[in-house]
Formats: sequence, C-alpha cells, structure tokens
Amino acid sequence: MTSAFDSIICDIISSAPSGEIKEIYNDLKALTGNKSNDSILEAITAYNIENCIPVNVDGEKVIISKYNKEGSKFFSPVTSTLFSVNHLDRVGLDLEKTDRSLTEEQQGIYDDLLKYTKNSFPGDVTFAVYPGAVESEFVIIIVSTKYSPGNYWNGHWKSEYVFNVNSGSLAGDVDVSVHYFEDGNVSFKFSKDITSEASPSSVVTVIRELENELEKEMNASFTNLNEKEFKLLRRRLPVTRSKINWGKGIGNYRLGKDSSQSQI
Repeated sequence: MTSAFDSIICDIISSAPSGEIKEIYNDLKALTGNKSNDSILEAITAYNIENCIPVNVDGEKVIISKYNKEGSKFFSPVTSTLFSVNHLDRVGLDLEKTDRSLTEEQQGIYDDLLKYTKNSFPGDVTFAVYPGAVESEFVIIIVSTKYSPGNYWNGHWKSEYVFNVNSGSLAGDVDVSVHYFEDGNVSFKFSKDITSEASPSSVVTVIRELENELEKEMNASFTNLNEKEFKLLRRRLPVTRSKINWGKGIGNYRLGKDSSQSQI
C-alpha cells in the first residue's frame, strides 16, 4: 500500500518541470534524507515513462514510454536494442540485441517524421514509432525539449498519437509546458486532444497540419495573455498615478517578450 509520504513525493515529482528533475531530487533528498531515496527514484521512473522522456542510449536519444517497455527494460525498434535505464541521469545501460524492429510501413512513417521534425522544432527533438495495443495500430511520439536554466526557463513539448492503419483513425494529444523562474515562478501549460483521419503515406502530413493549427491557438493564447490577463495582475494606476499601456508595455519585460515569440 502506498504511504502518505510516497503519495506526497509522487505529487511533487509529477508536477515538476521536465528540465528540473535533478534539482528537485537533490532538494527532496536534503529535506527527507537517504531513507526516501527509493521512493523518489520510483516516482522519477514513473514520471519519465508518463512524459515520454528521451534518454541517451549509446549516443542516440530514445524515447521511453509504456509502449516500448518490456519487463524492466525498454527497446528501440530503430536499432533493435534492449536496454535498462538510469532514470535520474536519463542514460541507457546494459544494452543487448533484440528482434524488435520497424516494419516497412513503420520505417516509412519514421522517415517522414525525420523530415518534418528536422526544421519544425526548436531545441532537441526526438521522435518514435512504436507498436500499439493491436497489430493494426502504431504509436507516434514527438518530444521537443529546450532547457535554458541559465536564463531561468525550461520548455517541453510532447505529442502522442495512436494511428490505426485499417480504419485510418488518428487520435492523440499534445502537451506543452514552459517554466519561467526569473525573479518569480510562472508556469504555462497547454494541452489539447486531437482526432483526425489519415493514411500511412499521409499521417505525418496530417500531424504537421494539426500541430501548425495548434501553434496558432497557442499564439492566440499568448496574445490574450499579453493584452488582457497581465493587466489584471496590476492595479489600474501604479504609484506614479499614470496609466500604463499594457498592450505594449508588457513586451518590455522578459516574460512578455518570450511569450509574444511563442517559442519553447
């Protein structure tokens, strides 16, 4: 049975920004001591799998998820490799060969993903095509991370789709999170469920179009944040007793500049 202490640890880890797990691990160890180490690492393991975190496997980034988990290990169908993971350092260990590999159809989707992601995402981008729950299903995952702790912000994009080859259905969700912590603590989170239809040859094109529309929605959210919501955080007249043009004025601040650019 999970103790109240373990539940608190899980809650803290599950809400953590992706690029700050090690700092949170160190803080929790300092607060709770070595006796909590196993609970913290167990929560980090669950976090990495749930958020499809890429790990370094022999110099290549591989997304770990529930879809490519095999026992206590994970497999990469691209390199036909089975490996365990150091979840704190995000490194693959104990590599061995496996017969898991991409089918010809999956390889075609993988190649299309390479072309799409190459110039479409800032920062580090990793993608994967994994088998689904049934033989006719593929799981497509795209993860883009841009960590800039020296500039007090970190960002994480994850899109995850289940594509059924027989029916042509495409269903999934996109999650975006950005954490700003320069002289404050501000988190931006955006999530949307997506459904569409596609063929194996067009599925990546459909994903690109859906994600382009999603980006436009986020731009609209940032514009609303810039022009309306930030106003509510301040009094109408500051101590100078003169009005501020919030629509333009917020762009002079760091968070306003970054938000208006809408880039992770």
